[in-house]
Amino acid sequence: MSTAELRLAYEPDEDGTGKIIAVARAGAFAGRGEAWFGNDLDAFLKKLRSFPLSSEAAPMIEGGYYDGKGGLAECRVRIIIKPHDMKGTLLVHADLATLVQHTPDFDVQNSASIRFLTEYAELDRFAVQIGELLKGRREVAILMGVTS
Repeated sequence: MSTAELRLAYEPDEDGTGKIIAVARAGAFAGRGEAWFGNDLDAFLKKLRSFPLSSEAAPMIEGGYYDGKGGLAECRVRIIIKPHDMKGTLLVHADLATLVQHTPDFDVQNSASIRFLTEYAELDRFAVQIGELLKGRREVAILMGVTS
């Protein structure tokens, strides 16, 4: 087993939205992505604080470029945390991608799908840190875990 982590930074805008910069690492794998979010961060935080987490309604945020019809055309940040086993272990799944809009350079976009395991105690600390992050009282929220 090796250590793993998900780091979130937040840059608020004046209109009530903000940019999440997510960096995930699990063993030798790592990725980074950033996307703008609004009130969906509050819903994500509320679900993170629920116990036990639900597989059907797992805490999730995703952002990137939308297609104008309500769908996500290009996902740059997707974070899902859901139950992994009957012991209470949780699976953290982060899909992260670099910024490349639909241009001839779209083929050079980098992306990573990082997965690792964590526990409810770590998730609780992470939820507190996210709350502080959104209020401007913290620069980064970190969720620690391990690879299997």
